[in-house]
Amino acid sequence: MPRSRHPLPLFPAVLVRSIATNLTALPSTSPATLRATLAAIASLALVTATAGAQGRAAADTPLHLAVSRFEFKSSGDAQPLSKPLAVHNGGSAQLTDVRLTRLVYADSSRGAKWLVAVPRQSAVAPDELATVGTLCVDATGLAPGTYRATAAVRAREVPEPVAFTITLVVTGASARPRDAAARCGTAATK
Repeated sequence: MPRSRHPLPLFPAVLVRSIATNLTALPSTSPATLRATLAAIASLALVTATAGAQGRAAADTPLHLAVSRFEFKSSGDAQPLSKPLAVHNGGSAQLTDVRLTRLVYADSSRGAKWLVAVPRQSAVAPDELATVGTLCVDATGLAPGTYRATAAVRAREVPEPVAFTITLVVTGASARPRDAAARCGTAATK
């Protein structure tokens, strides 16, 4: 994102120190007010820098996810419906070797490997929205609770994968044992 489009300028450390020096010279300013003001300035600088970096990253990559958060709910023996993993190629060249990567479970001790990713297509043409896979979960044998994971989608032509989150909420434990070849629920893919 061009610097002129930032809603607020980023406050460099030199400017923050200068503001702190000038504020301490004011006789009516209490130390608590100074700390609060500096904390607000630092927070504003951090938010602005993060938003700017995310804006640049989103604009710099042609790979975009249709959905960045996937939520699944399971109760008893019923498996949640599967969900399509769709990506959009906003670039002018074909994306190849598009696939799921960087799968990390937030709490592996409670039940790792509950996410099942089924690849479908590995190339996406320019200006195409394509389903490159299907995500589903195997909640069999998991205790009631909330399970979280993060993953990313990468393409050979994109230097940095695009991350997304997956949440599984289990409200009732399954009566059957965990099966390595468990079937995922079926979703209507549109």
